[in-house]
Amino acid sequence: MQFQVDVRIHDRAAALPYLADHIAYLNEHFEAGDFLMFGAYAGGAGGSLIAEAPSREALDALLDADPLKAGLCAVWSVEEFKVGRINAKALEPKA
Repeated sequence: MQFQVDVRIHDRAAALPYLADHIAYLNEHFEAGDFLMFGAYAGGAGGSLIAEAPSREALDALLDADPLKAGLCAVWSVEEFKVGRINAKALEPKA
């Protein structure tokens, strides 16, 4: 199953001490294939990712390990997501 995960940071100052570990967590799970893509919103308001997990419960367990959760500085929302189409340009590396 695939899921779209939206993370909205509501307290940037509280988030700052956790951001380096949060980015390492994202990269680790990207390399493991759990996260198919991720990116940040402009202005540091949070970000979004597409995750793959066998169930919502498995995804919740994965998300609970995000170091950013310890900061009590953001809100997560999750929706099951089905890719309809993707343009190859989306897969090109960005500078």
